[in-house]
Amino acid sequence: MSSMQVRLRKAGNRWRKPETILAALFLVFLVYLVVVPLISLTQTTLVWGTGDTRIRGENVEVGKFTLYHWKRMLSGDFAQAVFLKPLFNTLVVTAGTVAILLVVGSVLAYLVVRTDIRWAKLISSLAVVPYILPSWVLSLSWLQIFQNSTVAMPEGLLSYYAGINAPEWLVYGPLPIMITMGLHYYPFAYLLIQGALTSIDSQLEESAEILGASRSFIMRRITMPIIKPALFSAALLGIARSMGTFGTPAILGLPARYYTLSTQIYSLIRTQRQGQGYILAIVLLAISSIGLYMNQRIVAARRSYATIGGKGVKSRKVTLGKWNTPIAVVTILFLLAVAVFPLVFLTWSSLTLNAGDYSISNLSLHYWIGASNPRFAAGEPGILRNEAVMGAVWNSLKLSLLGGLICALAGMLIGYVVARARKALTSRLLEQVSFVPMLVPSIVFGALYLTLFAVRRGPVPALYGTFALLVLVTVAKQLPYTVRSGVSSMLQVSQELEEAAVILGASWWSRLRKIMLPLTKSGFVAGALIVLITSMRELSLYILLVTPANRVLTTQTYRFIEVGYTQFSNAMTVLLTLLVVVLTFLINKWQKTDLGAGLGGK
Repeated sequence: MSSMQVRLRKAGNRWRKPETILAALFLVFLVYLVVVPLISLTQTTLVWGTGDTRIRGENVEVGKFTLYHWKRMLSGDFAQAVFLKPLFNTLVVTAGTVAILLVVGSVLAYLVVRTDIRWAKLISSLAVVPYILPSWVLSLSWLQIFQNSTVAMPEGLLSYYAGINAPEWLVYGPLPIMITMGLHYYPFAYLLIQGALTSIDSQLEESAEILGASRSFIMRRITMPIIKPALFSAALLGIARSMGTFGTPAILGLPARYYTLSTQIYSLIRTQRQGQGYILAIVLLAISSIGLYMNQRIVAARRSYATIGGKGVKSRKVTLGKWNTPIAVVTILFLLAVAVFPLVFLTWSSLTLNAGDYSISNLSLHYWIGASNPRFAAGEPGILRNEAVMGAVWNSLKLSLLGGLICALAGMLIGYVVARARKALTSRLLEQVSFVPMLVPSIVFGALYLTLFAVRRGPVPALYGTFALLVLVTVAKQLPYTVRSGVSSMLQVSQELEEAAVILGASWWSRLRKIMLPLTKSGFVAGALIVLITSMRELSLYILLVTPANRVLTTQTYRFIEVGYTQFSNAMTVLLTLLVVVLTFLINKWQKTDLGAGLGGK
């Protein structure tokens, strides 16, 4: 037998393996869901669209090649107003957000890890709560505190109780946007810096102290260089997230005509100027991709900071002494103000019959269970008896549960392929392509799917306005998280178990169903839970894709915000948060119960 025949036989055997077939199928699937939308988005910026006939007249030939959109967005007064100014605003807000999240995250991480602060476990638990909440909770609560008649809004808590009317720059604009986003995203910095601080051996600092180094010198020359990769990583993740966030800039920026790239994309696409809106989406995608690429390089370089040796790590806490309790109390109050009090404010506001009146006599359950009354919110019934709201609740639950299950299953299968064929080209390509959606800001990803599925393309029908499109975009966007969970879980299962099953004649499907999936069930549930929580509170991803027939909770909430139904939007936000917390609790309880039953059976 010739060498060519041997190679062909080996190749044939390899392509008959289940993991190779799965890798090829998933690769084709992901290329269509990730790469093709990027091509379609770019193509749309280079042709005339249907909305351009309204602007340029009937002589426009829809679908014909043109550089009009690029020329309009890159030169002249229109570019200054629609592109350059929102870009500058985005950079300003992002810089402020990153500064705040780094300061807050670093201080909290240092207190929990490096000091003997009281109630450290409580502080650590409260520190991650803001990221579990929808991104606009702090924005709505900010308005609830500072709004007043000078900005054509009902009285807020500050105006009602203290008689102080906050200036417009404190109610709307860059300052409140960067503060609320910084307080929402600081858990990134807290978790990353906490991990870096935990790995520091205090003997390094003690040695410097023995040699006469001051506390500031030790912090500057020892501690900071060690945690610098974590700081850069937190900063770059903050940049990528804050640049693509839609909800907060829309709530605190649009009323004052303060546009960022994300809100400008939304505005252009809503007014049928897709070609120009998609150019901004490409710009935002490029900036976010560069940031996350730099983050990957910095994280990879983290290996050069070796602080853990063969003798283990010695951790000596800094003693706070008489300041321990005051610092702990102030820290807990701050975290309560960021994580708990906003929901209290929103709940209180949702119970006020007339906006701006916080007296006991004005409390009512109308916006929760009230019947339709034309005197309030154009006759909208309370959210618990409102058909549109209940439909949105049902859509959100279906979407998050279905998306979570599909994502988790696909993530485990891709994880199986990557773990069992790590050296294969298809496996490496699959892992890289599955990571791409993580680079794309949510509103840009929604724009990708809007342009791809707005019309019929070959055998694929137009999906815009359907629930299937929401499921599809959820699975594609959240897949990177479940793939990481799947790869990690599958690598923990020894290949010897499958080999033994093969000897006993078990088919691949039997091995997967009876060995691999049961042993990696915790990873499956963790992946599904991540998708469930993220999907329930996701606004940016769905805002361009929903229609009145398939609204979800987040977009229904934003609709109430847009039309000025304050109590309704606040009640919806509280309902959404409660649903996320309850679902998380139930799934965690089920997972622990199921695990306990499994251990008992053994």
